[in-house]
Amino acid sequence: MSNRIRLAHCGDMAGLGRLWHDAVHTGAVGAYDEAQRKAWSPAPKSAAFMAERLSGQIILVAEDDQGLAGFFTLTPEGELDMAYVRPDRKGDGLAARLLAAILDEARKRDLTTLTVQASHIARKFFEKHGWTLVRTQTVRPNGVEMENHLMALHLETR
Repeated sequence: MSNRIRLAHCGDMAGLGRLWHDAVHTGAVGAYDEAQRKAWSPAPKSAAFMAERLSGQIILVAEDDQGLAGFFTLTPEGELDMAYVRPDRKGDGLAARLLAAILDEARKRDLTTLTVQASHIARKFFEKHGWTLVRTQTVRPNGVEMENHLMALHLETR
């Protein structure tokens, strides 16, 4: 399966909204109950919503033969805001490739510390890649209580 990582463009926004929704509702089964997944992503997000939500961020997308396969985003302040792969690509190395690419972008911008609010599932991935747990926290998307994990990564300076 061929893979390509590139910067996102306007035409990707609706697809990113669908991918986010699918990743939450299929990929997070077992870690979060149905009410929590519905609160996290009640419906696929529109292109306009995603464009506004991700405005000012670096957005890297991965494509394969089936289209959009994943995306990671980074704020100017160094927060890895969104990190999702299509459920059928979970565990095949694509997320690691997207992470490496976003870390390259962070280094180009001289960021020294990155943070992420990782789900229960994503926490294991980030720990494997050198991120450390700052704290487990309770969040309330759309009023529904759930836990995630604030994590940090200190980047080596060149």
